[in-house]
Amino acid sequence: MDKMETSDSSSSESDENENELEGRAEELERQLADNKYLYDVHVELVNLYRQIGDLKSMRAAYERFYELFPLTPELWLTWLKIEMELAISPEDKKNVLGLFEKAVEDYLSINLWLEYAQFSMGVLESDEVRIIINKGLSVGGLHVSEGSLLWDVLREFEITHLSLMEVGTEEWQKQLQTVQEVFRRQLSVPLLDMEGTYREWKFWLEQLPENHGLDVKQVEWAYQNALKKLEKYTPFEERILELNDDTEILNCYREYIKASNDPSMCLCLYERAVAKLSLNTELWSEYCYYCMKLGEICNKVVKRALRNCPWSEELWICLLRILEDQKKEQKEVTESLEQGLTSISPTPGLNLWLAYLEYFKRNSESTEHLHKLFSQAFHQLGDINDPSFILHRWEARLYVKEGNFEGARKIWSDILKNPNFRKSASAWLEYAALERQSKEPQTLRMIFQRAISVPLDWPQYIVDEWTLFEREFGTLQDIIRCEKICKENLKKHMLNNSNLPAENEKRIERKRPWEDDKEKISQFKKIKQTDRKLTKKLNPSDFDKEKSIFLSNMRSSVTEEKLKELFPNAVKILIPTDKRGNSRCFAYIEFGDKEEAEKSLQRDREPIDGRPLFISKCRSQEQTEKKFKFPTTKEKNKLFVKGLPFSYTNKDLEDIFKPHGAVAVRLVTYKDGQSKGLAYIEFSNEEMAEKALKATDQMKLEDSTISVFISAPPPKKSPSEERTLLGAGRNGSTLQHGRPRLKVPLIPRALQSKVISSNSTETSENKATAKSNEDFRKMLLKKS
Repeated sequence: MDKMETSDSSSSESDENENELEGRAEELERQLADNKYLYDVHVELVNLYRQIGDLKSMRAAYERFYELFPLTPELWLTWLKIEMELAISPEDKKNVLGLFEKAVEDYLSINLWLEYAQFSMGVLESDEVRIIINKGLSVGGLHVSEGSLLWDVLREFEITHLSLMEVGTEEWQKQLQTVQEVFRRQLSVPLLDMEGTYREWKFWLEQLPENHGLDVKQVEWAYQNALKKLEKYTPFEERILELNDDTEILNCYREYIKASNDPSMCLCLYERAVAKLSLNTELWSEYCYYCMKLGEICNKVVKRALRNCPWSEELWICLLRILEDQKKEQKEVTESLEQGLTSISPTPGLNLWLAYLEYFKRNSESTEHLHKLFSQAFHQLGDINDPSFILHRWEARLYVKEGNFEGARKIWSDILKNPNFRKSASAWLEYAALERQSKEPQTLRMIFQRAISVPLDWPQYIVDEWTLFEREFGTLQDIIRCEKICKENLKKHMLNNSNLPAENEKRIERKRPWEDDKEKISQFKKIKQTDRKLTKKLNPSDFDKEKSIFLSNMRSSVTEEKLKELFPNAVKILIPTDKRGNSRCFAYIEFGDKEEAEKSLQRDREPIDGRPLFISKCRSQEQTEKKFKFPTTKEKNKLFVKGLPFSYTNKDLEDIFKPHGAVAVRLVTYKDGQSKGLAYIEFSNEEMAEKALKATDQMKLEDSTISVFISAPPPKKSPSEERTLLGAGRNGSTLQHGRPRLKVPLIPRALQSKVISSNSTETSENKATAKSNEDFRKMLLKKS
């Protein structure tokens, strides 16, 4: 009775467990229906179906998984072992062989090749088995640490065949030569424990008849040569076994490849490296470009690279260049561009477009079609995704090369409408350099004159270039006019950049009485007008704090009209000004309700005129909260990124890190909105941050290579530490930074005695009191 109850109980628990697994499988299926690119969900699902024993669902799950991602050797072996056990009919065995063919294409795995070879021995003919083993050796036979396993399989296979033949026959002699060749091939490859293989070779020779007729010297020479190579490779193999950090492993493989001069060995090392670092786009890119000189093999490599990292713009560019190198049809290249733009989305794909345009320029004579492609790229990318106007500037150069200067001028006219580019001296110089090729001096002079008249970052560059031009091509009047205009505009630039008032000290002239009265009347009118204006102006106290926001970090050029455009639902707007009427670069805005104000806070750091606008709640002085302080301790779920291209925005960073699970991105900028090349990336947990670090560290972005670390800000030093940073003087006093203050007080002598007497605790009757003007007058009268 007890046994029956126990049996019923275990059966019930098993059913409950199976129901639970099936429920979980249904939930995972729903997740994949929403997003089929969830790698971890695929892994969990195939394992669930395997536990449940649902063979049909398991096969479907594996097939779907394989269509989207390359499978690891471990996943393949788990699936294949199940299929090998179930393969009974020839059709089933053929299907398993097909799965093996797919499996060995994803990553280099000696274990997979061993299973493939062993399975094929029971299914295929001897010649077909040899083909499979030799195929495996061509890929992994040079694997220093594991390759000997594959060689051993081939050697034992051939020795077994030799043992089945009659000694002395022609067939036996031929097979004897085959076994010797296998020994020679294996002993010519630098492999770990090759001494053991050499001992087996010697033992095998001893078992043969004395008149075997084999050339032993070839094998001996190959073995000694391989031993020398092995000495060079062994330190790298030992380091690879010890290293755990992905960056260190990558650098070790790079050194290993550099140390090897054999292309076949380099290919094997690259295969080993990508098997370990399958998501490192920089490594895949290096592998692809290495294979370009080896012919058709690079096609397979770049396709595998994109199968592992379909989001990588760099790898899609690599594909376009490989197709061009192999002189593929334009249709295939265009299809690859379209597929690439879809795969890297939401990344805009500026560099991919540039790669395609350069391909088209090199391989087509149709300039009209080329300019249409430029227009298509402009339309798709927009100015926001090409902040440096690379596409526009390149097309302008092409127009100049074609002799179409009007087309180039039109493009540069559009470029210089951008406020940031308009202030850039280098942009104006680039425009001038193109215009110089038109050989129209007057047009070039107009460009220089326009350039020097706008606020520039480095106006002296324009002055120097214009002056040199006039010295080379201009007349006397041209150089005089150039110098005059440059001097006038340089003075304006200096005044604009100075912190002093625009008007310097003026001479105070003695006015006639009637002029003084006239001025008083005009001043009185101005005061009246100012009073009327002030009565109309708003004060911060007039704003309802619950319905208002505070704006800061504005440019002085931002007006109330501009803010009204940005915040059309605003009820009141106030930009405080200084005594001269200039903006103080902050503002108050009130909305009709509290919800509208809360909603506007989400627009914090939105750029306006190229500078991030800081938006915060409007609070009174009493309600002002403490300033936010960034943490100074190690944050394991947050990454610190440096070395970013200065053109990269928050959106660019999101495109890179969101696929790795980033929940928040913060680009560090100056107050003017320009990037510092630094960023903080936050993740939901430590594991995701660690994975993202491994995937993105040393990633190449444009011409920069980024470094990624776990966020660990240095502790802030105390004031005392900062003061003693440079050590102490002889008397123990700390050294000060900068110039010390003057020891002589800047106070008139007549007042110094007052200051001293008021601060001193001692009094003296003999001390002279300070003389007044009246005392000095009396003294002078006595002398006279």
